[in-house]
Parts: sequence; structure tokens; C-alpha cells
Amino acid sequence: MANLCKPKFKVLSSFSQVGGIPLLCTLWERFDLSLLLSQSGIFKVRGVATWVLAFLYVVGLINRSPSVNALSSFYNQDGLLQQTLGAKKISQSALSRFLTGFSGWDVFNNKRTERLQDDTDTALTNGDVLALDDTHAPHPYAKKIPFLYWLYDSSSKTYTWAMNIVALHAVRRNGVEYPWSYSIWKKPESETAKESSKLDLAWRMLQDVRKQVSCRLWVVMDRWYFSKPFLRQCESANFDWITKAKRNTKLFRRLIEPGTGRERFVPIQPIDLIREVYPRLKMQPKAKVASVVCQDIYIQMPAEKRNRKGQMIIKMKYTPIAAVVGWRVKEESKDTERSRIDTTDESDHEPAADYKGAYLLMSNRHDVPQEVLGAWLRRWNIEILFRTAKQELGMLNCHSQNENHIHAHLTLLFTAETLIRYLLWAQRKTAGKEDCTHGQVIRNLICIRCHTRRVHSRNKPDSITLDLDTVAKDFARLIRRLWPPNLEIGWFCPFSTNQLLGTTA
Repeated sequence: MANLCKPKFKVLSSFSQVGGIPLLCTLWERFDLSLLLSQSGIFKVRGVATWVLAFLYVVGLINRSPSVNALSSFYNQDGLLQQTLGAKKISQSALSRFLTGFSGWDVFNNKRTERLQDDTDTALTNGDVLALDDTHAPHPYAKKIPFLYWLYDSSSKTYTWAMNIVALHAVRRNGVEYPWSYSIWKKPESETAKESSKLDLAWRMLQDVRKQVSCRLWVVMDRWYFSKPFLRQCESANFDWITKAKRNTKLFRRLIEPGTGRERFVPIQPIDLIREVYPRLKMQPKAKVASVVCQDIYIQMPAEKRNRKGQMIIKMKYTPIAAVVGWRVKEESKDTERSRIDTTDESDHEPAADYKGAYLLMSNRHDVPQEVLGAWLRRWNIEILFRTAKQELGMLNCHSQNENHIHAHLTLLFTAETLIRYLLWAQRKTAGKEDCTHGQVIRNLICIRCHTRRVHSRNKPDSITLDLDTVAKDFARLIRRLWPPNLEIGWFCPFSTNQLLGTTA
């Protein structure tokens, strides 16, 4: 029989629920986010540095703190957070003033994406993808916010008070991805004012991308954004577009008459084009996504032309496009031949052109049609972004009625997602596996229980060590690679070459 000793009572202030904070500190300093906040005009709040409050809010998003009050209580009880940020106590009032008192969040977001282009791992290059899409963020707590409207939610088949958010998501060929920017749609103030649609917002966002990146990029979008003037705008800014054909899309096949050699353009329906090549898709059972390229397919696009009077008019011109029929091969189910991610919504007035799960993709890159399907498959990453932002980062937890607070919440959420996506890519690259998920990085690397204890050493008198939970064992290589030498976060990082002053300073 074992003897039972009396319990010993200890203060558990040295315990923490976010043992992966040092890794976030490494990436925070690598991308100079503290400096970018100061350059955006976001300064101290009640004696607390803004980068301290911003980093704390990012940690709160990852830890799913439902409110500012809960985040303040969490910080005041977490010993590792207090040692990292250097503040013994942060009040709810300081966090609230920080979130509602500044309006320069769009400037900070532009500086964040500009800084990412200076890093070799995250800089966009030729052939990378910008996924364009929008989502509804329900916010039934305040009806006087200028960008809150009574919108129809196609997923729940009901109307709700929500914001319509248009977003761009960058996906590189090497596997790195991060949210680029967002914009909230607003109705015109008066009936005589020009209506600003989501296409106008998307075009302005793409113009902002061109101020930072000059390489040739793919812009992949769903069929809602299929607008010929918008596609022409993308081409004028050196963007290559990819979208899915609708059932009523007018396509033409180029034929050469025998004997005369005259060129003819014969109309063809997208669904007829899919039926025509569908037997060739069935001959590719080993491919996960089968595809067939259709040759000599054209579409009428608007083009400016000078008439006899010397005036510039718009004429429809036959333009060659890349037409690729794709089909996701299903192995486990033979009852239905429709792809789950490409189903057609019955409530859509302009459904996609599909036949037994096969769909038609269109692009302006008729010279490289074999690259169209690979770029299109990366469009699904923005759908995953919306899902993880809502389910794992608390995108819908902001119930504030202040417009600045909503923009701060979304901007810092994009910042947190950037750090998590980089950790996810670094883990897959280090471990050589693809089974690591977004949620595993949060639960098994960042939000893990740890114990902080002092280390008595002659060479390092002021040292501490962290005892992490065993669930972080799979991330051992990543931790060794990104573990910082010091546990602190500040405005200036002496190891960053981007913050060093030149010889003429």
C-alpha cells in the first residue's frame, strides 16, 4: 500500500497556455511588424506600446479569446506572455482604446504586404496566384454601421445583417500562402451616385497590388466575377485571369473553310463542348483531376476602335482563349458523378456550365493552356482561408459597433493568419510531410501548455527554459530552427537588415 503525502501548494503563475509564443516573436521581428505599426501612425495607448497591444491581440485571436475583457484577463494570468511583452498588467480600457482610436489600418496592411515582398520566402514571382473571392460576415449587433446590410446568405438560405468582404489571397508555387488584402463593400450614398460594385472594389485592390509587385500573376475567380470589362482591366494591368464558364457564356469555334480558306467562327455552347470531350476525360482514371484542352476556342471581347469619323468606339472582337475541361476523378463513390466542390447552387441565376461533374475553365493565356488547371486548383485556398478565419481565428467574434474596431480586427486577423501560414509551410518543408494542418499548428505548436523555470548558470545568469507539452514533439525541427535567443519583443530588431540605417543617414 502506497503512502499518500499531503499536497504542496504552489503559485502557478509561471505556467502558460501559449507555449509557442517565442516562434511568433521570431516571425514578428522577421517581418518588422512593430516598426510598420509605428510607421502607420499607430502610437502608444496609456503608456503601453502599440506593438505590445497588437501582438497581444494576435495571440488572443489564435487563442480564441471571445472578447477584449477575456483577453485582458488571460494576459494578466499568463506568466510567459507577461515576460515576453514586459508589461505586468494590461487593462481592458487600454485594449479598447487601441482598437477604436486609430484609423490607419489600411496603411499598415499595405506596409505588411510590401514588407513580405522583401523576403525571399514570401515574395511573389511570375506564375504565382492571387485568388479573388468574397464572403459574408454576419454582424446582427449593430444596424447603423455604414457597411452593414440585409444580405442573402446562400449557405443558410436566409437573409441576415452582414458585411460583404472582398478579399485577395496570395498563393506561391513553393507552397507559401498568405492573405493579401480585403475591402468591405458599401452601397452608394444616393440614388444619383455611381454604384460601386464588388468588381470596382476588386479592380482597386488589384491596382494596389501593382504598386508593389510588377511580375506577371494569375488572378483566379469564380464565375460571379466573369465580366468582360473587368477581365479587360485585368489584362491591361498584366494579370492573367482564370474563371469558370457559365451556361449562357457565348463561345465560338474557329473553322477554316476547305477550298476557300476563309475563316469562320461557329457558335458553340459550353455544355456541348464539355460533352464533346467527356469521353477523353474518362480515359484518365489514374489522375486526381483529369483535364482536356479544347483548341481554337474564341470569345467576343470589347476592344476600342476608331471609326470613319475618327471617334473611338467599342467593338466586339473575336479573341482566342484557353478552354480547359476539368473533372475531379472520384474513387470512393460511383453513385454520382458530380464533384463536391463544383456543385451548382440552384438559387444562382447564372449557374456554371457542367456535365456529370466536369466543368469548363476559361483564361486569356491561350498560349499555355496546360498551366490553367494547376493555377485554378489553387483558388480553393481562399475558401479554406474563409473557413479557418471563421472557425479557428474568431473572425465573427467582433461585436463592436465602432468602424475602426472592425477594421483593426480584420487587419490583425490577416496578420495572425500570415504568421500561422508561414509556420505551416515551414513545418511541411522541414518535416517533408503534407499531413500537417492549420488547426494542428494552432493546437499542437502555439496554444500548448508549458512551464517556465529559471536556469542557474554561470555563463548565462539570467536564463529561463520552457517545458513544452509532448504534443509539440512533431514540431521539434521547426522549433530548433525558429527558436529565438531572447524572450522579448520591441520596436527595433538589431538583427534585421531592413531596419539598418544607410551610410548617409
